[in-house]
Amino acid sequence: MPIRWAYLKRVLAGAIFGLYIANLLYFLNPQIDITPGRLATVTIVYGLICGLLAGTALWLLRVLRVRLLGKPETDRDYRPHGFGFVVLAAFVATAIYWMHLEVFRNNYLPIGAIRVLSKATNLITATSFALLLLWFAERNASRRTSRILFVSGVLLIAISSVFLYQRRDSYRTEAQSVVANVGTVAGHRPVIVVAIRNLPYDWILTMTGEGSLPFFEQARTHDYVTRLEPFPTISPKSLWASVATGKLPFRHGVTGRLGYRTPLNRPGERFLIIPGGVGFKVWGLIPPVERVATPLPSGLSLPFWTVFERLGIRSAVIGWPWSQPAGASRLVTDRYFETASRKESEIVPPQFAASVASFKAVPAEADTQRFNGTGNARQRIVNSLADDLTSVAILRASAPAFALTVCTLGGLEQAQRAIHIFSNELPPRSTVKGMVLRAYAEQIDRMLAALARDYPNHTLVVVSPSGPVPPELPATPYALLRDFVDPADPSADDGFVLIRGPGIVRSDKPRSATAFDVVPTVLYIAGLPVARDMDGSILSDAFSEESLRTNPLSVVQTYEARRLVVRRGEN
Repeated sequence: MPIRWAYLKRVLAGAIFGLYIANLLYFLNPQIDITPGRLATVTIVYGLICGLLAGTALWLLRVLRVRLLGKPETDRDYRPHGFGFVVLAAFVATAIYWMHLEVFRNNYLPIGAIRVLSKATNLITATSFALLLLWFAERNASRRTSRILFVSGVLLIAISSVFLYQRRDSYRTEAQSVVANVGTVAGHRPVIVVAIRNLPYDWILTMTGEGSLPFFEQARTHDYVTRLEPFPTISPKSLWASVATGKLPFRHGVTGRLGYRTPLNRPGERFLIIPGGVGFKVWGLIPPVERVATPLPSGLSLPFWTVFERLGIRSAVIGWPWSQPAGASRLVTDRYFETASRKESEIVPPQFAASVASFKAVPAEADTQRFNGTGNARQRIVNSLADDLTSVAILRASAPAFALTVCTLGGLEQAQRAIHIFSNELPPRSTVKGMVLRAYAEQIDRMLAALARDYPNHTLVVVSPSGPVPPELPATPYALLRDFVDPADPSADDGFVLIRGPGIVRSDKPRSATAFDVVPTVLYIAGLPVARDMDGSILSDAFSEESLRTNPLSVVQTYEARRLVVRRGEN
């Protein structure tokens, strides 16, 4: 039975869509290696699957139309059909590429991958318009001319698929064994890292101007303070994973979605970022599809406290978001503070659990009076403050014995939720919400001031990352219509980074920091090499010239090699 040209046109329409989407899958997952042979295999498979599915469906619709309306019986009445579907498929693929480049900005791709995706979008757009011109010519062409134009369209698509392959940088570090040369000062420059959840920089400026935060006011005058740019996602897990690893989400794999393993992957590989609207479980990824959960708090990468441990330098971690009881010599997970029944299984080592219980703190009545007037939320705020005070007490017990001590204060965020603050705007001082936030911020200011005073030989790094605020879901038909006509701006306030300690200076015009810059900076402070596969950079303007001269920058390929050899050397 001969294959009809009209059927081939419809098959080509589905095939071109599958071809371009197969390329998009790799563009959005730059952690997976791509070679011409591998890309050709995947695109052929995708093209055949999509082509047969779409071509058969469209041909059945054509058969139904012929049954109902009939078909022309002579060449004089011949009018080609089907090539318009090819043009439509090309423009649909163009729209999907454009959306992932301009609309879905939460793919967290590196600059190199974004450039590749931009070039691919321009190429597919040009191909779509060229196919559109061929379609205009084919509409009134004879049978023979129509077939010639059809073949021309096939060749054009084949050429575009060849040029669609772009040679890119390698975004994955392959290392079986790595040597890390650390200086003699490594482990003798203690660092305290305090992470505060959801304390925007502009709030600090406002409350400092009101005279409420003396520690922050002094830090802005004598220490290094800079803005921390908003993280481009509403996924807090992805944000904190980047803070903990110094890497973009395509490396650590915490993207707010599950990872997937398919027959397209090599052993150990997986797709981390699935194209929105394209990664259908049925055919967007070739079955069988295996969903893979992302380990937290740092995904597939090592958190910086584990990096210290791999170098033989002990670390302590208290309350890091979504932490697990592993990876540090001393660790108290955030889940330990979330429930009234404190679980000893959330503490490492187990024998430290008795000491943690003795550090439980209760805020003084004088410190909680300003929380009055919040109704049922008052006890929740007081409990959050008690957890923060307990965390700081554990930090104080750990800092003298560990070169790295990490502590997260999540009470301010819990207080905001308790009084229903879901935006980046600081409520006026005269309101109950404004008074509660200021009272809590003053407590944090006191905690930090005491740490800086009692540990002058430690470098204190305070970071508060920030991201877009998720828009509220419409509760009424009117709200749904209002959001459709005038959508709310998912505002994203800046966070901040504060560094205080030996060799730290004030910068008049510091550059804005990113969530990825925290880990490289902490490693440099501690006298340790910075990994090349980290996406952040050192905040060099935080250090004095003398400190930069006496602490030369050293690098290592990666800290995630299967075997890490540590060598001590002179600085």
